[in-house]
Amino acid sequence: MFTTFLKIRELCHDDSKLIMSEVKRLTLLRRIRSLLISEEKKINNWIPRSLIETLLYLADFSPRPKVNSCIISDALPVKQKREYSYSVMVPCYNEEGNIAQCINRIPDLQRDYEIIVVNDGSSDRTAEVVQELMVNNSRIRFVDNRVNRGKGYATKCGLDLATKDVLVILDADMTVMPEDLPLFIAPFESRHAEFVNGTRMVYPLADKAMGPVHMFGNTIFSLIFSYLLNQKVTDTLCGTKCMFRKDYQRIVMKDEAWPDFDLLFGASQLNLKIVEVPIRYQPRISGESKMKTLKHGLMLLTASFKGFLKLKLKFGIS
Repeated sequence: MFTTFLKIRELCHDDSKLIMSEVKRLTLLRRIRSLLISEEKKINNWIPRSLIETLLYLADFSPRPKVNSCIISDALPVKQKREYSYSVMVPCYNEEGNIAQCINRIPDLQRDYEIIVVNDGSSDRTAEVVQELMVNNSRIRFVDNRVNRGKGYATKCGLDLATKDVLVILDADMTVMPEDLPLFIAPFESRHAEFVNGTRMVYPLADKAMGPVHMFGNTIFSLIFSYLLNQKVTDTLCGTKCMFRKDYQRIVMKDEAWPDFDLLFGASQLNLKIVEVPIRYQPRISGESKMKTLKHGLMLLTASFKGFLKLKLKFGIS
């Protein structure tokens, strides 16, 4: 949808208006009927109005206050775009079946960019595969940690070594497609964002991309974070997040298992302009998910409680 809005804006004059008709949600009775009658077309997803307005804003439209069932937006003068350099950081643990394809599928960003791969003590051939790729790809910088310390530690190692203006985290499992990276850098260059968070909860999920337990957990944490950050957040655990390096250097990262919460909390404390970009979440091609439902669920709940103390009660906890 974001790409569609961008293309529409290219066709507009500065005094143009975009009018979108808003379809009402199905009533409970019709939802039940749709489950029972297979012939009726089922609706797979609903994009929240707040996210539609964010995407319109990123595409240089200004949504007006709600008018009945329509969303009316005025075309804004397009800001002069800025060009940044990028550090694409790929943390990986036992991803020998994915890492080569992940790196090779990173598109040419048409900018100055580097690829930082951090091996988090893999027991398979992940390190060897990356070293083979480095022979023909001078953009790759490789960190080979011999001991497994967790994704948070690996992420911090990579981001600390980055040298470019904007930092981009890309998971090696390709559940977020490397080809989608231009969608994440566009808000920086149009000066609409200072922190970009991917969201998997808008488009219909591919089969086996996310189980029902993880879906439920993600929904709960999204509600918690929307409250803590004072803005709507639809996905807290999408691995792809982007920020300016100068802002990252002011964020304290302590969670060695899961870095997402530290980064979101830090962005909120710095009062950064946070926007979400929807992506089409894919099932991993090879290997197993590193998310352990019970173990990491408890850790994330603990992190949420610390976030509550830090952001809402202003306690300086460690």
